[in-house]
Amino acid sequence: MAPQHADRKYDRDFLLSQEKRNKVVELWEVEKYGRDCFDDPNHVHLYGMPPTEWYERGIRVLARTCLEAVKDPLGNRIGRDIAEVVARVPGNRAIGVVDPFAGSCNGLYAILRHLRDAKGIGFEVEAAVFELTTRNIAHLDAPIELVRGSYKELLSSRRHSGENLIVVFLAPPWGDALRPDTGLHLDCTKPPILEIVRDFEQVYGAQPVLYVTEVHEVNEPKALRAVEAAFDWSDLRIYDVNVPGLQHGILLGARRWPS
Repeated sequence: MAPQHADRKYDRDFLLSQEKRNKVVELWEVEKYGRDCFDDPNHVHLYGMPPTEWYERGIRVLARTCLEAVKDPLGNRIGRDIAEVVARVPGNRAIGVVDPFAGSCNGLYAILRHLRDAKGIGFEVEAAVFELTTRNIAHLDAPIELVRGSYKELLSSRRHSGENLIVVFLAPPWGDALRPDTGLHLDCTKPPILEIVRDFEQVYGAQPVLYVTEVHEVNEPKALRAVEAAFDWSDLRIYDVNVPGLQHGILLGARRWPS
C-alpha cells in the first residue's frame, strides 16, 4: 500500500496546512519535499547531515520545520561570517550566543560550530517544537541550553555571563512581513526587529553585542535603514545559497563591539 499523501505535492502550502504542520514527517516525506520543491532530496540538510543520516541518528522534525529551519548551507555561511567578525576582537574572550526563536536549533547549532568554545542559549515557546528539538539536540552533544518559554519573560534569568561577548541571532517569524512588491519589512516581523533589540539591550546593555538579523534579498528600505541606525556599525550580506527569488542573508549590527 502506498503511503498516505504519496501522490500529493509536498510544497509550502501543504506542509504548513493545519492537517500537516505539526505532524512528525517520515524520511520519504522530507526527501519528497526537497525533490518536489528544489529537485534535491537532500535539501533539508540539518545538523551537518543530509536527511538519511540525521534520520538514522534518531532525529525527527515536524512538517513545518522542513520549511522554517535554517538549512546547513545558510547556517554555515552565517557562522563563518560571525566567526570572521569575532576573530578581529583582541584577546581571547568567552562567547555566548543567544537565539530567541530557536525552533529546530539548527541556526544556533551551525553558528556554534564556527565559534570555538562558545555556548548557546535558545528559547522556544511552542511545546511540540521544544520537545522534539530537545530530543534532537541530545543526539548532537552540542553546547546548547534550550529553554521552554518566551525570551521576553526569561531572558534576564537565563543569560550568559557579564564577561562574555554576546552574539544574538534574530530570525523571528516573518509572517506577512515578506511582501511580493516591497520585500521584507523588518518593522513587521513578529515581533519587529527593533523591539527585539530593545529587549536585549535591557539585559545585555553593558556588554559587547553582535546582532545577526536574518534578512531577504529584497528589504523594504525605510525599515532596513531604521534597523541599521540602531547600531554602531552594520553590514548587509546576501547569500547565494537557495534558489532565485528566495535568497536570504544577514544584517550584522554591533553595539559596544571592541575593535
